Amino acid sequence: MDEIEKIKKEKLEKMMKNSKKPVEITENSFNDFITRKKYAVIDCWAAWCMPCRIIAPSIEKIAEEYGDRVSVGKLDVDGNRGVASKFGIMSIPTVLFFRDGQLADKVVGAVPKHVLEEKLKQVMG
Repeated sequence: MDEIEKIKKEKLEKMMKNSKKPVEITENSFNDFITRKKYAVIDCWAAWCMPCRIIAPSIEKIAEEYGDRVSVGKLDVDGNRGVASKFGIMSIPTVLFFRDGQLADKVVGAVPKHVLEEKLKQVMG
């Protein structure tokens, strides 16, 4: 691991430690992000997407309420097409739910916060 990657990893760890805000993630930080805590939620979005803007406050609230137990992040699909392709993301917003680094479920579309929260609780079992 070169020095820049080491610094990026350290910065990501610092940002994620009990983060109460969604963390911007990229293809380079994706795997570290989904394995940092037992659970992770990733909002896959794009700047031009109005439904993505509608769902953003719900993602922020989930980060505030569950940030001590769940890693909550945002992935811009336009700049990270590899991740979007890997998970078959064809429509946005798509919210991915991970347990132990593995995709456990997903929700497509601008759904209300209670739908996201219910899905997260199912994943957390």
